[in-house]
Amino acid sequence: MKDRILYRLLFLCWLVIVMCSKSMGQNSPTDSQISIDTHNKQIIQILVEIHKTYDISMSYDEQIFNKDIIYSRSFNKSSLEEVLNYLLKDSNIGFTMINRALIFYKEDKTFTIKGRVVDSLSGENLIGATLLIAAKSKSSLSNKYGFYSLTLPLETNVCVVSYVGYKTKIVRFSPDMEFGTFLIKLSPLDMNLSEIVINGDSIGRSKQLQVLNGKIDWNRARRSSFYKGEADIIKVLQMQNGVNGLTEGGSNLFVRGSGKDQNLILLDEAVVYNPSHLFGLTSVFNPDILKHTQIYKDAIPSNFGGRISSIMEMSTRDGDVNTVHVFGGASLLVARIGAEGPLIKKGKGSFLVTARSSISNVFNKEYRLFNVKGNYSDYNAKLNYAIGDRHRVYVSGYIGQDKVVAPNKNTNHWGNWASTLRWNYVHSPRLFMNLSAIFSNYSNRLDISKPESPENRTWLTQIRDFSLKTDFTYFGGLDRMLDFGIQGTLHRFKPGEISPVDLAKEENIFRAQAYEYAGYVSFNWKIDSSFRVVLGTRLNAFYSTSFGQYYLLNNQYKVLAGDLDKKKTYYGIEPRFSFQYKFADAYYARISYNRVYQYLQLLQNDELAFSSLEAWIPAGQNIKPQYTDAVSFRINRMINGGYIAIDGYWKKMKNQVELIDHAQLILNPFIETQIKQGNGRVYGLEFSFNKRIGPVEGTVLYSYSRSFRKIVGINKGNEYVANYDIPHVAKVSLSYDINTTIHLNTFYVLQSGRPLTYPMGFTEYEGIVMPIYSDRNSHRMPIFSRFDISCSFDLETKKQREKGRLNTLNIGLYNVFDRRNPLYYSFLESGNGSPIVKQTSFSGIVPSVNYAIRF
Repeated sequence: MKDRILYRLLFLCWLVIVMCSKSMGQNSPTDSQISIDTHNKQIIQILVEIHKTYDISMSYDEQIFNKDIIYSRSFNKSSLEEVLNYLLKDSNIGFTMINRALIFYKEDKTFTIKGRVVDSLSGENLIGATLLIAAKSKSSLSNKYGFYSLTLPLETNVCVVSYVGYKTKIVRFSPDMEFGTFLIKLSPLDMNLSEIVINGDSIGRSKQLQVLNGKIDWNRARRSSFYKGEADIIKVLQMQNGVNGLTEGGSNLFVRGSGKDQNLILLDEAVVYNPSHLFGLTSVFNPDILKHTQIYKDAIPSNFGGRISSIMEMSTRDGDVNTVHVFGGASLLVARIGAEGPLIKKGKGSFLVTARSSISNVFNKEYRLFNVKGNYSDYNAKLNYAIGDRHRVYVSGYIGQDKVVAPNKNTNHWGNWASTLRWNYVHSPRLFMNLSAIFSNYSNRLDISKPESPENRTWLTQIRDFSLKTDFTYFGGLDRMLDFGIQGTLHRFKPGEISPVDLAKEENIFRAQAYEYAGYVSFNWKIDSSFRVVLGTRLNAFYSTSFGQYYLLNNQYKVLAGDLDKKKTYYGIEPRFSFQYKFADAYYARISYNRVYQYLQLLQNDELAFSSLEAWIPAGQNIKPQYTDAVSFRINRMINGGYIAIDGYWKKMKNQVELIDHAQLILNPFIETQIKQGNGRVYGLEFSFNKRIGPVEGTVLYSYSRSFRKIVGINKGNEYVANYDIPHVAKVSLSYDINTTIHLNTFYVLQSGRPLTYPMGFTEYEGIVMPIYSDRNSHRMPIFSRFDISCSFDLETKKQREKGRLNTLNIGLYNVFDRRNPLYYSFLESGNGSPIVKQTSFSGIVPSVNYAIRF
């Protein structure tokens, strides 16, 4: 019985195959030769005639055809396919054969347009410009090289192009433009910001959302000068909600209750490990050449990793491709000069070079901070050139060096080196590729010679990276984008070395090396006019090895390790997602989740506002990698001329690194015995309000944030607040365009004092007086506040401005209310054994002057 059923099934399969073979062997009706005259006929008339004359079955809905078209061509023994292609040309109707019947259907025929969005004056690529197809309520963004790709319906499409600080432009794309490269040139807005009109439409909202998503309008923000008049992007970031400077005068960033080493700072894709110049009074980022700054406090894209708190991505200008310019300026702190212009051929490439140097000791010979003298210099260079429409090459570099001289003539040198070589390649109208080779280096050399010793001894710390990465962006259509790529990095560590070496002593922290690999994929899809989803993941691997003698920790005892014990491998999976929903026309809600791993650890005492002594070490046998799970939400309400926003976040942090009390960072080869690891938790709420009324714009920010740690071996194992726990922070900024050339800016900050571990008394042990401390971070410094005011004058004419020339003077006052905010405390013993507290403050009222010129 079973055999009979099997034979019947085999016979049935054979019959089907034979019938299909015969059917495939016959000519398709579309190959039929027909003759027909279409003169003065509509398409329905022509199809009816074909059906009756050649007995070809058809199925269609008459409503899908354009009955206004009258045809005018004759066919003689032409294929039916050729006739149909003629009839349906430039329409959105397709056809297919099913059971020898012609089926007509409506299809979405499209074409793809590609190009770049650039500054109309200089030819600079504009990063993250919005391209909105208003009729479809769909949009796309230009990538970090200004490249865009739009897949549009086969018709003329109206596109609204907008970018913060630039005039909105309307562009029409038609199918005949498909095979070219279309350059969209946006004109900068006049410095009179009252010309900006935000009226609640889709264009205004796109501009506001660019600001809410962490993009900084630097052309506008640089009007706010800071200490002695220097414009500084780090200080501008410290004005944002959820970003604090911890103490006055520093260039470190503490984002949403996390440490400064948990931020990834990138300059043209290269890592900047220490962003500070001159004790933190200014940063390594030259204000004259910054083009794009983006900060990600949450919803971190999958192409970024390695730090568990935030990402700060900064890009420098490429240089003017049309005209040579010389620019520069000076404040009471820094002098700077630079030049830019076309490279080889106008419109194809450009160069940009700059130099800066501190001049504080020139203007004030008695200028001192921490009772030392300091100065710095740095240099930037960038070249780019386009090879045809599909290739562009970039080379950029940065070198910076600080020098501090103490009263006893001991010196401290530190600085960053960074360079990037990039190749852009437009693989197809929809696929963009970037290949980057990246080098970054941070080193610090500290003179630790004793005054009575003739020997010059120095302590060196250094971290050096070599990276190779490739990123791809596939533009799947309007509101659909796929990003993917891979990266490999070689880290080389010198956590601490003495020179010259004393062979009788073991003082060096042993060198280490690590390989870090990562691959990522991310899909950004706006499903409809209300709902957008971003899904991604990042896979990473970290292989660490130590050189020289190395010790494992076993219950706080040091055990000499073998070669195998010097090596350790870790793996991590980092899921990322973000959902954004628009409702009630003016409301936006977003919820996101990130998991991020961090394999590099910074060993540094955070008691001071600034320290150049940064010892970076990798995760290994004794130190596990940090990682965090972060959930956040945001609700935005767009209002006429501004917005209201509420943000909330919660972070669960694992393997947090903390130094034990009185940890010795120098001349300690067993530094890992000074480290403890445990868990942390962070949560907070942020409120933001922005409103513009005529020439006046105001922003009010408030954040409530808590950051706790619980680590066995520290604070008796009890939970304590982290060094950067600042519960309450309020920031208010106001700008007033007095007229088209005079602009007034003010900024006020009021925040809780930072945590402090306070000595309760002193004790004597073997002749040495030692402090007795309270619980860790159980006290706080006084409330911190500061009010700054500045006024900028645009001295160039409108005609000069239209040619890209600038002539600006900025004057103001720093710390107008003369607040003596504490920088740090020193504790001394009184005669009766009680502690004497000595407060060191940063400064009182400081005048600021800044002059900038470009011609």
